[in-house]
Amino acid sequence: MGETDSQYRYDILQKRWVIIASERGKRPQDFAMPSEEVESRFCPFCPGHEDKTPTEIAAVRDHHGRTNGPGWKVRVVPNKFPALRVEGTPEREAEGIYDRINGIGAHEVVIETPHHASPLATRDVDDIALMLRIYRERLADLMRDMRLKYVLIFKNSGLAAGASLAHPHSQIIATTVTPRTVAIELNACKEHHQVKERCLVCDIIKQELASRERLVSVDDRYVAFCPYAARFPFELMICPRFHQHDYCRSSDQDLRGLASVIKDVVARYREALSDPPYNFILHSSPNVNALPKRAHHWDTIEFDFHWHIELFPRLTRVAGFEWGSGFYINPTPPEDAAKYLRNTSV
Repeated sequence: MGETDSQYRYDILQKRWVIIASERGKRPQDFAMPSEEVESRFCPFCPGHEDKTPTEIAAVRDHHGRTNGPGWKVRVVPNKFPALRVEGTPEREAEGIYDRINGIGAHEVVIETPHHASPLATRDVDDIALMLRIYRERLADLMRDMRLKYVLIFKNSGLAAGASLAHPHSQIIATTVTPRTVAIELNACKEHHQVKERCLVCDIIKQELASRERLVSVDDRYVAFCPYAARFPFELMICPRFHQHDYCRSSDQDLRGLASVIKDVVARYREALSDPPYNFILHSSPNVNALPKRAHHWDTIEFDFHWHIELFPRLTRVAGFEWGSGFYINPTPPEDAAKYLRNTSV
C-alpha cells in the first residue's frame, strides 16, 4: 500500500468489510505508550484470601495444598457477580414481537497464577501451559451440560481492555444461545466446506504461510499472523497448523507448544508497544449435543471448523462511524504491523 492509499478489505471469516486507512499516518512505532494500571488495594485473588472468593470449582495445587486454601497454581471459581447463573432451565418466551430467555448459563473466573504481578509475557511457558490445560478441562466439563450451546474463554488484560482487577485472570462464560460473532464464523466455515470441501481456516493458514508478509510467529505446530482484514492495529490470530475443530482435543504436548507461541507474541506486544492493554479470545467448536438439537446441522463441524485464538491490543477507539456502520477503521496495515512485531527482539 502506498502512503496515501486506503482500502476496503473483506474478512472472509466474519463476512465484514474493514477499512485499512494508512493515510491516517499511524506507523507501528506511534502506538507505544505507557499502559494504565488497574488499581488494586486489596486483591481477593492472592493466596491467603481464598475465603474472599466463591468456593472453587477446580484447581491445580501442590500436594499439601487443601481445597479453598493456599498452595494452588491455577484456581477456578464462580464469578462473584455473574452475568448468568447455572441453576434453572432455559425457557424461551415471546413478549409481543420480541423474544426472551431466562438468564441461564455459567460465569467462571480462572485465576491464572498465585503471583499478583505475573503477566503472560514474563511467565514461564510451563505455567502458561497449565493455564491452557485448565481452559481445556473447564471447556470439556461445561460442554457436558446440554443446556449450554457455547462456551467462550477470554482474557481482559489492562484497564482499557476491561480488566477490573490487576491479578492475572481469565473468564469463562457459557451461554444457551450461540453468540452472533461465533455463529457468523461457523456459517462461513460451513459454507466454504460445502463449496470447496476444505476447511476455511486451513486455507487461510496455507495462504498466510505462502505469502509470509503477515506472519509474526510460526513453528511446526502453530502460526500467529495479523489477519488480512485486521480490525485493529496489531490484531493477531493464532491457529494450530494441523486441522482441529475442538480445543478440547488438544494434548498436553500441543498446549505446551501453544503456550510457547502465546508467550512469544505477548512478549512482542510488551516490547514493541510498551505493554499495551489487550483482549485474548478463544473460539472453539460449539456444543453439538446442546438441546434442542438441530438435525444434521453439525454433520460437518469436525471437518469445516478450526479453533483459533484472537488477540488485539486496545490502541484505538471504536467510535460513532464504527458503531453506526459496522465497519472498523484500522490505521495501520497488517503487513506493517506484522513486520514491526517480527523485527522486535524478545
